[in-house]
Amino acid sequence: MKNKSSKEQYDFSSKIRTVLEQKLGKSILIEFVITELNVFYFSLLAWFEKSQSADKNGKAYTYHQSSEMKTFIIVFAILISGEGVLFHYLLQKWNDVIAWVFTLLNVYGILYLIGFYKSTKHLPHMITQGKMIIRLGFQSSITLDIANIEQINRAKEIELGMKIPKSTYYSLLKLDSPHLEIVLKEPVEMRGSYGIKKMVDKVVFRVDDRDGILEEINLVKSIGYNSQSNQR
Repeated sequence: MKNKSSKEQYDFSSKIRTVLEQKLGKSILIEFVITELNVFYFSLLAWFEKSQSADKNGKAYTYHQSSEMKTFIIVFAILISGEGVLFHYLLQKWNDVIAWVFTLLNVYGILYLIGFYKSTKHLPHMITQGKMIIRLGFQSSITLDIANIEQINRAKEIELGMKIPKSTYYSLLKLDSPHLEIVLKEPVEMRGSYGIKKMVDKVVFRVDDRDGILEEINLVKSIGYNSQSNQR
């Protein structure tokens, strides 16, 4: 099934952020620490997590199943590994320390790629309590009120060389085709890894179950309108 239920324990990013910000406050340093913890958690530890269970408060929607992310990760991991072996051999003839530093950076690069892909499985898009969370693994996310959605369109392909507007959150790899574009009434902050933030008024993303997520968005919007009219 493309529409999966979620489990709070899988949102490691949110939990570690809450703990660190409570103890150390908000800072760029915390953002770097959170990103690095995400890399090692999802690349090394998330493999041992059990399957997800039902969540009564919301619905989760995968976006990795029809993506080219897995192929991208495999190809680049092979390229980085081959490059690492070759350059380690060449640099070792000049300086052992630099050779091992370069090798460690290559290992980290592979862990980052693996962690990123694993996080796309464990951090799906969410619709819960009138809000929608769009993610791209641990790399970036945005939380918006469904009532703030002006309209949802079928996303257009990005032409080769075309720059993505700064006011758009493009939540997918450029090698994939976008599915949906959300136009917001009011700008919302997008949060990226290493403390990157920006205000956006459009969100372009992929989702494996397009019909299902659109149906749920419309349902939430209709319930919201009905509740407002009842209060009047």
